[in-house]
Amino acid sequence: MDGFERRKEQSKEGIRRAAWELFSQFGVDKVSIADIARKAGVSQATIYNNFGNKEALVWEFVTGAVEHLVNSAQQILTPKMSFQEKMAAFIRFISEMMVSGQPSAAERVIFSSLDLQNDPEIKKIRTAAQEKMTGLMLGLIQEGKEQGQVNPDLSEAALRIYFAVFMDAFSNPQLQQQYYQNPGLVQELGSLMMHGLSRPQG
Repeated sequence: MDGFERRKEQSKEGIRRAAWELFSQFGVDKVSIADIARKAGVSQATIYNNFGNKEALVWEFVTGAVEHLVNSAQQILTPKMSFQEKMAAFIRFISEMMVSGQPSAAERVIFSSLDLQNDPEIKKIRTAAQEKMTGLMLGLIQEGKEQGQVNPDLSEAALRIYFAVFMDAFSNPQLQQQYYQNPGLVQELGSLMMHGLSRPQG
């Protein structure tokens, strides 16, 4: 890579960092190309020449943010612990994220506007992320079945629907506001996921 290419790549990385910081802080809808250019110390033309449009920056941002979220969940669900311990850790992870009052960058961007929810590229990213999360959860449930903690008759089809509903409950913008106001709701939903309507034992 010659000096020109190196400077160009450094400029692009600076634009990415500026955009991602602004997107995380304010949400995509409230950030303009002019805002990104000002923070990155470049002209708007430089951003258009390197990325084409704001949407391309959003797609990169969402992809990175979603991967971070999925990787964080994977780190929680893969260690050698019991089913109950992993479930408790997973619910604690979601609860702490909500209690902080700051949804993940991925959630901020994907669910901050109807336009983004309907964006075809965002839909692809969201679908891929949900499939990865579902795969992680199905693996955990299989462990629970093997440990005698989960009903062995539950089908994968039913579990996939259940997890889709569960994940949507935490990504719904209207419901998110309730979680921030009452973080205990997250623990209650986690209890419902782990125990259904029966009283937890012990």
